[in-house]
Amino acid sequence: MSKKIPYPCVILCGGKSSRMGEDKSLLQVDDKNLTFYQYEKMSKIFTQVFISTKKDKFHCQKLPLILDENNTSYSPLIALNSIFKSFKNTYIFIISVDTPNINKESIYKLFNHLKSQNILLANTKNHKHYLCGFYHSKNYEKSLQFLQENNHKLALFCDTMNAEFINFENEDEFINLNYIDDYKKWLHEKNHTIF
Repeated sequence: MSKKIPYPCVILCGGKSSRMGEDKSLLQVDDKNLTFYQYEKMSKIFTQVFISTKKDKFHCQKLPLILDENNTSYSPLIALNSIFKSFKNTYIFIISVDTPNINKESIYKLFNHLKSQNILLANTKNHKHYLCGFYHSKNYEKSLQFLQENNHKLALFCDTMNAEFINFENEDEFINLNYIDDYKKWLHEKNHTIF
């Protein structure tokens, strides 16, 4: 059994879910919602797991929350800025709630490639996965500057901070559940996925 990663993991759950038509973080998975499904999964890998959200919408579960400081606008950079502010001098593993296929081997692969990068992210042939990887909390000042300039472009932020990428072959592992059909297909296939 692998030793738990000593950095915090934060699951992003504060998006609009406009394409899904309902809040994806609350989608049902077996006897729990998608957030709690991801929380349980990540808790097997990381010593600490937190939920990034705009408000406490998980009334029946006492999940450790990091609330966005900006409660009116939606962008991953707003969430990241609040997360960076919550931690001091540490890496933080960031994962979106709608990326449920990521396996622990891939997370450990990223972890094992950490040196002194500002940001280390997953990359597949067709996509850079900006919400799957390690960000250092020292990115706080630059993220604040971006937001003060009303710049919410996460790709540009990562480029500015010289993000590094680790290549992965399996595109399906990093799939996002953006639409209701994606969710239904994933639910159907979930039991065949080895984690």
